[in-house]
Amino acid sequence: MTPERWEQVREVLGQVLELAPEKRSEFLDDACANDTSLRGEVESLLSSDENARSSFLQSPPTVPPALPKGTRLGDYEIISLVGSGGMGEVYRARDTKLNREVAIKVLPEFWSRDCERLHRFELEAQAAAALNHPNIVAIHHVGQHDGSPYIVAELLQGETLRERLRKGVLQLREALDLGVEIACGLGAAHDAGVIHRDLKPENIFVTKDGRVKILDFGLAKLEIAKSAKHDDPTVSVPRQTVPGQVLGTVGYMSPEQVRGHATDARSDIFSVGALLYEMLTGKPAFRKATSAETMSAILSEDPPPGSQAAPNLPPGLQKIVSRCLEKNPEQRFQHASDLAFALRSWQRIHVIFP
Repeated sequence: MTPERWEQVREVLGQVLELAPEKRSEFLDDACANDTSLRGEVESLLSSDENARSSFLQSPPTVPPALPKGTRLGDYEIISLVGSGGMGEVYRARDTKLNREVAIKVLPEFWSRDCERLHRFELEAQAAAALNHPNIVAIHHVGQHDGSPYIVAELLQGETLRERLRKGVLQLREALDLGVEIACGLGAAHDAGVIHRDLKPENIFVTKDGRVKILDFGLAKLEIAKSAKHDDPTVSVPRQTVPGQVLGTVGYMSPEQVRGHATDARSDIFSVGALLYEMLTGKPAFRKATSAETMSAILSEDPPPGSQAAPNLPPGLQKIVSRCLEKNPEQRFQHASDLAFALRSWQRIHVIFP
């Protein structure tokens, strides 16, 4: 983080800390209207412990510039910086042992002093590393460099679903293909006892060959899979969530997430429904003037019929999306594999030409 960025975050954070909790979301809607990264950094600090916030407010960043080319992190050699944000920096690197290119995500040293942020980073690594599926990003290694934790993953080439959506509405066939792969990857995670809890276009990557990769399990909840044996060493201990704590991204959270209630796999299915709606119509399922109004809509309103934004949207597909977006989890698809099956069945019945 540059000194200029630190000053910007410090100013907004200082202002929002003076407000009552119920007024903070509306303030951030205005203060960070055109800078989602700024909002993410401020919200990350708000969710941190008091010591971490105090340390940030009192001390300008001393983080050195991006790791230069040739820097070694264990068996990995930095090639170039790919991008940076509130969750750290991402680099292209070379695995010197296996002679392959990888991606390395480095958590800022400042955040390594934040127990909650560090826990989420470690959780992401544990959750993703436990999964082996072509539609989930592969994790190769976790380590530390000069006090900063890092995670090594497969190097992806392509774009996020958010970047793809900015180019315009997806063709029906493309939206369905992506929807099936998202559901398949999610089904594999659920079978392993992992609930994502933060599915959004930014966390769905579409490779150059059109394959989906689910990213960022930083808010994942680990559960003991129903099919797992008690003596299975791969079973993870459940991660406890503080009752009433809201985790997720506004606009893609399920009603139970908005309420801060317990979540299960069906919460992810609601989020997939929001993704499908946006891919098929080009419009977010839930978007109001403020975050508070958006959360209220998730709890009490249905999104506009998909046919309003996309007149040629087949009624059968609209029913599948609507079932995902049911307020009551019992009325949604009960497993992501059921959703994948429904989408594939619709594809088989209705031949879609490119």
